[in-house]
Amino acid sequence: MVAGFYVFTRQGNSPMYVEKNCCIEHEGRKFCAGGAVVTPAHIVAYPGKGGILNDWHGNPIGTWRTVSRWPIHSWIGSYMHQIEATVNGTLYTGRGFGEGMLYRGKVKKG
Repeated sequence: MVAGFYVFTRQGNSPMYVEKNCCIEHEGRKFCAGGAVVTPAHIVAYPGKGGILNDWHGNPIGTWRTVSRWPIHSWIGSYMHQIEATVNGTLYTGRGFGEGMLYRGKVKKG
């Protein structure tokens, strides 16, 4: 189990991880993010430096790599990345803006 996660099971013995305490306070106001979520079918996490996949707090939870990227016109970033991530031996595929940005994926089949 990774620190900062709740762990519980759904439909058999498949673990699901949901990060907690993803809030900051700024000028007296509290702002919260959803944090990392890892299920047997989907993932939400944050690609970090050196191919390390992180939770919202920066704790390592797996690995990632960009398999393809293409230019886009967006205020968020210049390139969209096709990313493969591995967490606990499960391979996920999805898209994100690369290092330090949110990544969403689903289990890679085949």
